[in-house]
Amino acid sequence: DAPAFLEAEAASSCLVGSHKRVWLPECASSSVSTASGEAHSEGTPTPLSGGSLSGRVGSLSKSPPGLVPFASDEPAYIRLDAYTSTDSASLGEAPSEMPMVVRSECSVSGHVWLLCQDPAGSRRVQDALDKCSSHEAREALLQELHGHACKAMRDPHANHVLQKSISIMTPSSLQFMIDELLESDGLATAIARHRYGCRIVQQLLKRCSASQVSGLAEALMQEVVSLACHNFGNFSVQHLLQFGTEEQRDQLAQAIVSNAETLSSSKAGDGVILAAMEHASSKDKLLLAQAVLHEPGLLVRLAQGRFGHSAVMHMLQVLDGQESLQAYMVLKGEMATLRASTRFSRVVVKYLEETTLNLDGCSREAHAMISQASPLRVFEL
Repeated sequence: DAPAFLEAEAASSCLVGSHKRVWLPECASSSVSTASGEAHSEGTPTPLSGGSLSGRVGSLSKSPPGLVPFASDEPAYIRLDAYTSTDSASLGEAPSEMPMVVRSECSVSGHVWLLCQDPAGSRRVQDALDKCSSHEAREALLQELHGHACKAMRDPHANHVLQKSISIMTPSSLQFMIDELLESDGLATAIARHRYGCRIVQQLLKRCSASQVSGLAEALMQEVVSLACHNFGNFSVQHLLQFGTEEQRDQLAQAIVSNAETLSSSKAGDGVILAAMEHASSKDKLLLAQAVLHEPGLLVRLAQGRFGHSAVMHMLQVLDGQESLQAYMVLKGEMATLRASTRFSRVVVKYLEETTLNLDGCSREAHAMISQASPLRVFEL
């Protein structure tokens, strides 16, 4: 005979492969009688006694009395449908008329964290959150993820439940996620670099108020250059540029200007440069464009990037006078390279051929030189 703790686990769960299938109690409150005559409340598995452990586990192919059985097409541990109580059915009573919304809430209640870690279970929890009858009911379900937020952010299935919560819950209900991200130094930036966790950080920055995520923003800005060059971390920096406060955008822009060469050399960093050219202040946009222009070879390198080519076109719009002419001549001198390089750089070539330059303040000699060197239509603004 197996030890008592193994017997208890065999009675409460069924191990199938690497998945642990947990019996979910029905919503209706009732009690059933076991063969030994002992009364057990609904939701408590009937203890198994006698025989070998393998025999006891094998007997779990039939659901314990009062618990939701396995369906032919779906494991019981992710089933949300409320079934008629076995006692009611045996007595010929009418099926429960409990509203489906309430039954969905009951079916996942108490098992949210376990269900979130399964692909089908994650979808069921999201469905339950959608169908909850009240904000309080959603709060109760979300409460079960408190203490598990950071682990859920890195889970391939549970992260979708957090994203659903962020989209439908009030910002104040999401505070526990921010608090858990800031529990230890470096945790927020580690999550921001994670392939799944970065989604949660981005959504929190977008959904919550500036005051609510100020600590999170500060933690991210401490490693802004490293994050900006990371395949996943760069998206959080872009969201800060888009949704952060004016002060935060200024700090980010200064860091980007100071590290323009480093970011331009990174496939991820050119996306951050583009975000800065789209969302920074006019002054910071000009400073960034000048920083790129004055670094030898940087403008041409950036023009060949997936996002950098768009940033270059923004810079050509920001620069004026002599700097606008200088930028054009730098790109004009590498036109053959740009045409033969990437499909992104060819977009820049087409842009140069079809767009006017802002040459206000340029000398007449400069006008004549640019007119003769290019088919570009030149207008003195």
